[in-house]
Amino acid sequence: MKSNNKGRGALTAATAAAAVLSLGACDQIQSLWKSEPPAQAQQAPTEGKIEIAAAKPVELPKPLEPTKPPVDENKVLAGRVKSAFGADPALKLLAIDAGASDGVVTLYGTADNRNNRDRAARVAAGVPGVKSVKNELVIVAGS
Repeated sequence: MKSNNKGRGALTAATAAAAVLSLGACDQIQSLWKSEPPAQAQQAPTEGKIEIAAAKPVELPKPLEPTKPPVDENKVLAGRVKSAFGADPALKLLAIDAGASDGVVTLYGTADNRNNRDRAARVAAGVPGVKSVKNELVIVAGS
């Protein structure tokens, strides 16, 4: 059997040419990597003197302080009245709520008798900042 070697010579020549071209391209890429950065302008040294530029003081921005939400004086006053009810042994067991508007406290809820209804009004009136009391408490037996 005879082998056909005619096409192999052309294939070998083409392979060799491709190898040469690719190696040539590698040299060009490596020359880009090895190139020196452009020289920066340098000042000629002055005769033994070194001058240092004075830096201007830099003002750093002041950190922002978190803003506090405005205090609702009405809610604070109503909270004080509710705390006063919690401190009274007879009133802390009752379902009494308080609202406030410009020093006027309104009592909502239930009381078990007239005595405790009036007592709640007196306790609320004794809280500092209370100008007047509107007693809207309803008397419900067993409340």
